[in-house]
Amino acid sequence: MILQWGLVVVGLTLVAACKAPDEYGAGSVSARIYPQSYQCEKQGDRARVRSAGVVYPEVPSCEGQVRPHQRLPQTVAPAARKPTMAHRWWGNVAFFGEHGIGDPDGIGYITPDPLTARITERGMRLMGIPAGLRVQEDRVTYPIPNPLDEVFDGIALANSQFDELDAFVRDYSDGSVTLEWRSGHRPVMAATFVQGSPYVYLSVYRGDLLLRTHAPDGEHKGVFHQTGNTLGLWTDVAGQRNHFLLTGHGDTAFRGLHGREIRAVSKTSHFTLTWLPVGEEEPTLDMVNAFLAHARQPVDEVRVEYQVDPADYSVTVSHQYRYQGQPVETLAGLQPLHWKNSKQVLTDYQVRSSRGLLRFAQTDGFDYQLAYTGVLPGLPPGVGDYDPKRLQGMIRAFVDSGPGTWTQATDTYWAGKQYGKVAELALLARTHGMTAEADALIDGLKAELEDWFRAEEQGQPKAAKYFVYDERWHTVLGVHESFGAHQALNDHHFHYGYFVRAAAEICRVDPHWCSASQWGPMVELLIRDYAAGRDDSRFPYLRHFDPAFGFSWASGSANYLLGNNNESTSEAASAYGAMILYGLVTDQPELVDRGVYLHASTAAAFWEYWSDIDGYRDEKPDFHNFPRDYNKITTSIVWGSGHVFATWFSDAHAHILGIQGLPSSPLILHLGQHPGYLRDYVELGLSEAVNGKPSGLPDGQWRDIWWNIWAMTDADAAMADMAQHGFDYAPEEGETKAHSYHWVSTWQNLGHLAMGALTADDPAAVAFEKGGRYTYIAYNFDRSERRVTFSDGTVLTVAPGSFEIQQSPGKAPRAGVSLYENAK
Repeated sequence: MILQWGLVVVGLTLVAACKAPDEYGAGSVSARIYPQSYQCEKQGDRARVRSAGVVYPEVPSCEGQVRPHQRLPQTVAPAARKPTMAHRWWGNVAFFGEHGIGDPDGIGYITPDPLTARITERGMRLMGIPAGLRVQEDRVTYPIPNPLDEVFDGIALANSQFDELDAFVRDYSDGSVTLEWRSGHRPVMAATFVQGSPYVYLSVYRGDLLLRTHAPDGEHKGVFHQTGNTLGLWTDVAGQRNHFLLTGHGDTAFRGLHGREIRAVSKTSHFTLTWLPVGEEEPTLDMVNAFLAHARQPVDEVRVEYQVDPADYSVTVSHQYRYQGQPVETLAGLQPLHWKNSKQVLTDYQVRSSRGLLRFAQTDGFDYQLAYTGVLPGLPPGVGDYDPKRLQGMIRAFVDSGPGTWTQATDTYWAGKQYGKVAELALLARTHGMTAEADALIDGLKAELEDWFRAEEQGQPKAAKYFVYDERWHTVLGVHESFGAHQALNDHHFHYGYFVRAAAEICRVDPHWCSASQWGPMVELLIRDYAAGRDDSRFPYLRHFDPAFGFSWASGSANYLLGNNNESTSEAASAYGAMILYGLVTDQPELVDRGVYLHASTAAAFWEYWSDIDGYRDEKPDFHNFPRDYNKITTSIVWGSGHVFATWFSDAHAHILGIQGLPSSPLILHLGQHPGYLRDYVELGLSEAVNGKPSGLPDGQWRDIWWNIWAMTDADAAMADMAQHGFDYAPEEGETKAHSYHWVSTWQNLGHLAMGALTADDPAAVAFEKGGRYTYIAYNFDRSERRVTFSDGTVLTVAPGSFEIQQSPGKAPRAGVSLYENAK
């Protein structure tokens, strides 16, 4: 019998298909999703299935035995021999291959900024993002006209002999992708895109390369340059003006020069398509020559490495451009996060694109530095002027409600949020002497996570709450899915980060639980899924985090007009901060450093791209990332070709801005790094509240999250509003009343985050400042005493498994890592 979103019951004998138990410690992982886990919903005369893996969602019916069709990665060797990667600016090709011209279900574009392209059965449609960016009231995006046409604005590249091709990912690196078009098993064409590059490197194995435009020479298209084996043409359609150079790597002839279709005939069949960073004006000969100087030198790999300095936990990120394994000089486009924090010499060539000003450098690589703000397992006791009895009463009330009310969800996101809040509360209870309550919470977390970490129950397959390893997509799938975590591989960093956060708290008090013979391998399996190391054979490197940009993408399939996207930077930071905590608990320095890199970069990207902090401070014009006529100080969803002031689920300001501040914990302290900005951020976020305060928000708009955010810039005001409203409210799903009360009270004495001006030689050390008084906090995960030194000379001696707190008048801090090296 099938119920709406019910379980599919089939008359089959189910045989457990689990990996060897020792590989996962005490846990187990299924090799497939059990059919009784499928969830099926009728939609008129159609039916859709969920929690069935990476499948095509449409099924003939929800009646009887449901057999969803597996979606396979669109890869060929050498990519097919690597772990399957999809969460990049080119991810929709790994999922779908080509999109048919005119196909309304295939809207997806890839976004090798400053370019955007739709991969089709004929080749590609290609445009420059800067030419199409438009400012609207709540967004800055490229609203691509006629997006399903073969060509409209910009150009199309096709093949003279084939127009029914299949596209695949042939290879990829940290900042590049090579695509291949095939007819049957025969390669026909290939193209390599490099993030930030003005170049697309093309190879044609059969037929000739065709370049198509919307119109012949006239008002929409013309030729501005022709010499030797290079043709320069411009297009101007729907107000989008682009200038392209097509260069053959040997003797090349161009036929049909002035029509809608130009045939490029080359003996080598290798070409470079160059997009020139100019607007309405014609490119100068100097610009043409400068970009042509590097056009014939292909790049097939961008290697991005990081190094963490243990003296202050600053991160140095290095990009290197390579061809066939060797460094090569190119014209590389540096995004604002790169050039503002680098000493790289830049050319005068630049263009305003999706993230801000893209500036070009003649180089084979560059380095940039990022500061680290620090994390803690929680805020310590005794700092805030709260009522201990009230706090204990809130904790006790939660515990007494029973485990059945703590965690009720069976999908990875909502269950994860519940585990995260229980972990926060367990630490709060333990640090306030409520050992029995803390133990009860930890026991509840253990039971829940151990349930998830076993794929069978009493030797029988389960219907829910287990993990599956998909060897085709090299990913771990939790049953049940939510928000497309199976079908589009969405949001694994958001979901699994909560599990890791909970595990870190369990192991803080019970290290054996995370041992190799117990549950540690299962926790680390989730980390490997969303942020694996470089040489992990079972998972792609840093699945969700894009090293070329320095922030995360949420979607695997990325079938969107604007490319890929990411919404909640705070949930990403929480996932990466959880890695740091877990690495410290289990004494894995490499995992700690990887988490520090991801966390520091996510925090810096929040200030750079979601908040445009330099634009807010009205720095010189080149430093503004948002256009002048975009009238918000922030955005919420960053896309490959733009950004929007919105969420996926609501148009309420409280949600649009609040989504960047949850879960409230010391894993997202970077949100308080600029308290003046945060004050205005809070005002905008609460602008729809009837009284401009969290108490005036309607139910469901996260008033407790907003008290927590407000506390990081004006905790006295937040506490006054909380006290006036009282505690008769429904907490946000990942928050508790006790945690919010303690958080806001503690920030009343902490004041503001001081990290940035201050640094520390420990990843779990943070400083705050209020009225000239500094509060230094460190936590020691080691088994022996530890000395923590801050950059102003303050030293804390921290006992094992303890917080250490010191308050003192402010000293003149020695500056830590500047986020704005190129501003000097």
